Amino acid sequence: MTVVDAPTLLLPGQAPWLTVPDMIGYLRRMAPRRAYAVHDGLLNDWGLKVLDDVLAMEAKRAATDIRRLRPGESVEV
Repeated sequence: MTVVDAPTLLLPGQAPWLTVPDMIGYLRRMAPRRAYAVHDGLLNDWGLKVLDDVLAMEAKRAATDIRRLRPGESVEV
């Protein structure tokens, strides 16, 4: 995944080629002011819980807004 200087990151939350360590590593390399996980439509309730927990841990570590956008939720970028 490409590293660019961007204040907001739309982070892939799930993909056949993506592992959680890769997702976290990319998030840390990018170090955005805020990040929102997208592309999570194939995850079941358990997978969404795991994703939410991982994002919450990273948000706490980075002291920034990192979370998954819920269906119908929007943010201004």
